[in-house]
Amino acid sequence: MTDDAILYVKSSKTAIVEYSRPVADHYCTDGYSATKVMYSYKPEDQECMELLKGTGMPHEVIDLSNCSFSARLRAKMARLNETPTLVLNGEKIKGLQAIKQVLQKTET
Repeated sequence: MTDDAILYVKSSKTAIVEYSRPVADHYCTDGYSATKVMYSYKPEDQECMELLKGTGMPHEVIDLSNCSFSARLRAKMARLNETPTLVLNGEKIKGLQAIKQVLQKTET
């Protein structure tokens, strides 16, 4: 019944930057570089991802902050600008409370 569930979320990216000197005792090689990138989600997006995982429903999560340009463009053309948004069988459900209600109906 629920073959094509897609959840759209947005993350914020935080780079962990470190100072390094690649060549020993050579000040001209000093620099800062990003060694790690951490992604964090809004509480609503995080809760929605956990809800979907808990239902066992097959789904795909698309992070609009960390996806290809064509995927962002398709989402924008489909007016999926508010997150979290669940597309379930072609129907757009926006917001955490609305998604909770729909998931409760599909479980019963």
